[in-house]
Amino acid sequence: MIKRCVQNNRLVYYMRRADSVFWEQHWKRHFPSDIHRRAKHGKLGDFERPFAKWLPRRGCILEAGCGLGQLVLALQVRGYEVEGVEWAEEIVRTVKNLHPNLPIRVGDVRKLDVPDNYYAGYISLGVMEHSREGPEAYLKEAHRVLQPGGILLASVPHFHALRRLKARLGFYRDNTEGLEFYQYAFLPDEFCDIVEACGFKILEIFYYDPFKGIRDEIEIPLLRWLLNHRFISRGLAKLLNILPYANRFGHMFLVVAQASK
Repeated sequence: MIKRCVQNNRLVYYMRRADSVFWEQHWKRHFPSDIHRRAKHGKLGDFERPFAKWLPRRGCILEAGCGLGQLVLALQVRGYEVEGVEWAEEIVRTVKNLHPNLPIRVGDVRKLDVPDNYYAGYISLGVMEHSREGPEAYLKEAHRVLQPGGILLASVPHFHALRRLKARLGFYRDNTEGLEFYQYAFLPDEFCDIVEACGFKILEIFYYDPFKGIRDEIEIPLLRWLLNHRFISRGLAKLLNILPYANRFGHMFLVVAQASK
């Protein structure tokens, strides 16, 4: 059960620590049977537009924290030179059994086994928020391994307007005793300031998954039950993805930035 509170202008989630054991258990529970089938057709989902616009076509791309490897596979199908690093060893082994030639490996994305200026692009989706100390260690290592002018695409949870309203109304005052830090949700301005302090220039911000961003904040049990219904959730998710400004309530936001030259 996740508990939340506000600390230093961040929404802080408590549950258990997101270590390698956690991710091995998480990916075992959430391994959709069709996830690699979609990837084999090059499907990028929410990332279609930002990746098409910003991901370098020349040079090697890293997905730092690649999970089940579906994004690495999809980008490979599209002709990118791409590889992935994931620290959940058992998950990497499982994925490699399914796709022996998929270029993913076990590693710590805060201490990558490559020289400086190695990658043209660096992707990090839902990784940096899980460090209690903050995202700086990830961003500094990303800057080290990126070529001058290389592109960073990093996403974290969004402390959006609805969540900020709930914070002002006193909703996030959960008792977190006995629970471990899980993740932060950031204000975009704060996260962008951190990215810039680590040697990057901000190029663009994309917001995504407004359905989860709104559904997770609904407190009325019946309404939550309706929003969790498969057909209702699919239809509403599609609607929110096309409505103007709905993405401002996205559960996540993706920062595109360029490494300093």
